[in-house]
Amino acid sequence: MKTKKTVALMIAFLATFAPLQAQQVEDETIKIVYQCDFSDEERFNRMINTLNNLVSQYQQNLTDYKIDVVALGSCLPYVMKDFTGTSLSKTPNLEETQKRLSSLMVSSGNVKLLACQNTMKKKNVKPEQILDKVELTPSGIAKVIEDQRNGYAYININ
Repeated sequence: MKTKKTVALMIAFLATFAPLQAQQVEDETIKIVYQCDFSDEERFNRMINTLNNLVSQYQQNLTDYKIDVVALGSCLPYVMKDFTGTSLSKTPNLEETQKRLSSLMVSSGNVKLLACQNTMKKKNVKPEQILDKVELTPSGIAKVIEDQRNGYAYININ
């Protein structure tokens, strides 16, 4: 009889704390949000370099991670494939820069690119003019704030 009570208490104890343990595992995922709001190609390439360094380190250490790169304002051309009818123009080495970014996304699987729909509207950019692997977000700055509220570390490359 005493054994049954002990087993019942252990089961109740485990049932109570199992959800907390599951939450702790989720909280161990490193979450980072990059705010890309600049057009400078050198600065954009520095951002890709830091992304590559992070991805390499996390993959080598078998660390779970999620990285959002939010393109808003003058950064939008870096996630575009067609500039027809917009008020934006290509940067000189856009294709090469986009290849580096695409390679990073494919190799990691945990880097997500997001384009700001507010900027798209202001610059007359249609969704089909955005690169295929890029997700849309209604407001880039609101997405950055939302990510921060959800525990993402904020990065802005200077």
